[in-house]
Amino acid sequence: MDGTLRGPGQAPGEFTAEAIAALRSLTATGHEPLLVAYHPIARLNPFHSLLYQRSWQSGIAAVRMLRDETLPELTDIARLGFSTALHLHWLNLVLADSRSVKEAHRDRVSFLGRLDRYREAGGRLVWTVHNILPHATRFEDEEARLSADVAERCDVIHTMAVATPEIVAPWFRIPPEKILQIPHPSYIGAYEDRISREQARHELGLAPDEKVHVVLGAIRPYKGLSELLNAWDTIAGDGTARRLVIAGGPTDEAGVDELLDRAAAHPSVLLHAGPVAPADVQIYLRAADNAVLPYVRSLNSGALLLALTFGLPAVVPAGGGLAEVVDERFARSFAIDDPASLVAALRDIETLEPEVARAGALEAAVRHAPAVISERFAEGLRARLDGADSGSA
Repeated sequence: MDGTLRGPGQAPGEFTAEAIAALRSLTATGHEPLLVAYHPIARLNPFHSLLYQRSWQSGIAAVRMLRDETLPELTDIARLGFSTALHLHWLNLVLADSRSVKEAHRDRVSFLGRLDRYREAGGRLVWTVHNILPHATRFEDEEARLSADVAERCDVIHTMAVATPEIVAPWFRIPPEKILQIPHPSYIGAYEDRISREQARHELGLAPDEKVHVVLGAIRPYKGLSELLNAWDTIAGDGTARRLVIAGGPTDEAGVDELLDRAAAHPSVLLHAGPVAPADVQIYLRAADNAVLPYVRSLNSGALLLALTFGLPAVVPAGGGLAEVVDERFARSFAIDDPASLVAALRDIETLEPEVARAGALEAAVRHAPAVISERFAEGLRARLDGADSGSA
């Protein structure tokens, strides 16, 4: 559930044409239109389509902005007097090409300048805080300053975990009066779900009686897979028939190749080191007994909500945003600084009553149903930004 799209960009004027058409359509339906340009675009995750699916009913036209170089077009639309907002999601692309601290500083200041010109034209700024800081950042101080600068400029800050302000406090401050707290949606209806458990296990070569733990998503160092393999070594020889399935596209970050070699050589680990097609997500999740999210640093996780959508119990890190989503009926938590805690959680998750645990996981997914979350988000965002227009926010 990772990845943002840099892409080839939009041809000059393409964003403007789409935005104006959307505004006209909303006006024709009797709405006072609000244009929300969202950036960057998720590459492997249908998060945006889920979050914005009910926006039209609240008079919000959510339009993709593939590259921030398109921001001057949105600025021009704001200058014409239209009600607009730029909805930022991940900030990882801002400093992605910086090769030194000096360049990171330059790129941060340049990006903020574009934001300021848009705001001076009457545009509003919204930010969803997906991560504490971008993963695999090389310039943590500059990334932290960027987050702080964006938070300072925002009209609305969307947090998905209640504990977000506390968790990110060592790096930047979120003004409490700007917070719109709406949780991460589940993925009900977003992925194919037709395959049986038996067929899924046959497809992967897994025995019917094995206890199967799955890690699904991009293979990256922050996911804690090295720590998970250490814990797996501890429990693999205790006589229980179990398998660990790791599936996802690996990045080129330091340590990933060694991790892949280690997983591939393990006799009870099944490794698929490549992108998982949307149609194949069901195979890995239907074959599993539970999901494992052994993250060493986390705030939110689409992978967790996806697992719950398929009724999977989960192992999650304690004390962060993931722990807010689950309860003891269908989850176990571990302390990220305690290897024995992860070992205990892996063993304990296997003792849950399957019917009870799956029912609890599905109940959590329904509570986070995309239609419900999207409606709450659209109504909350509209109320906040309308209030900002009237000076009452």
